Amino acid sequence: MNMKKVYCGVDVSKKHLDAFNGKSIRQFDNTCDGVVTLMAWAGNAHYVFESTGGYERMAAWMVMAADGTASIVNPSRVRHFALGMGQIAKTDPIDARMIHDFACHTSPKPSEKPSGTQRRLTALVDRRQQLNDMHTAESNRLGTADEPGLRRLIQQHLKWLEKQLEKLEAKIAEVIAKDSALKEKARRIQSIKGLGAVSAATLLAHLPEIGTLSRREIASLAGLAPFNRDSGGKSGRRHICGGRRRLRACLYMAAMSATTYNPVMREFYRRLVEENHRPKMVALTAVMRKLLIAANSAVKNPGFSVAV
Repeated sequence: MNMKKVYCGVDVSKKHLDAFNGKSIRQFDNTCDGVVTLMAWAGNAHYVFESTGGYERMAAWMVMAADGTASIVNPSRVRHFALGMGQIAKTDPIDARMIHDFACHTSPKPSEKPSGTQRRLTALVDRRQQLNDMHTAESNRLGTADEPGLRRLIQQHLKWLEKQLEKLEAKIAEVIAKDSALKEKARRIQSIKGLGAVSAATLLAHLPEIGTLSRREIASLAGLAPFNRDSGGKSGRRHICGGRRRLRACLYMAAMSATTYNPVMREFYRRLVEENHRPKMVALTAVMRKLLIAANSAVKNPGFSVAV
């Protein structure tokens, strides 16, 4: 006798998890204790989380660590599904119901359980980004602080942040060095001018699929694949959308470097702007996509010849 699969749709926010198991809705804290309570309440269900800037990761990984089934899905797909069902209003409980209904209609594939090394690397890279954001914010405050005592406090905090960043970068390098597969992937990624140690660590942390997908799939996953906007005889401008925001931020900085220090990328960017009259941001996005595809090819093919 075939039993119908039970889905639990979970809407994720920074502080809460709103869950719908097909019968009722409950809200849980987005903490380790909250996830334990969620699993005790929903039981042996297939948990479906919206990708929400990383806030869903801890809960999804805890479900997987407990030998449960979890899927992380694109929120734009769920939203378009809701609109297609005529659901205009948007609240956390409604979103949880829509995630559940979306799962029932589409049967999302379970997300792959990350290794312990992958989890450590992702956590360290996330923490590095958090500290880097704090450093940027404090540097901005220093520029407008005219009281000497306040300036000293901000400068002290900046020095502490810089030391913490150095420690984190050393730990990230250590995690990669101890794993032969990650070490080789990082080496291949860094063989491309414009992609340094930080870019390699970010790609390995937030794009573990690198080297296993086609060029179109990898670009789409990162949100760098242009989508058509055509209707009838009208050919609309192509746009990128969706994807993983942190990857794009990383690749943006890499593209800025590549257009200066990588001769192939510099010429590619110049040709798009000066000869094809593309806006600079469009040309820079094309460089980002080209760097990502090159990194994917370098990881996938041992004999890949670095041409960029």
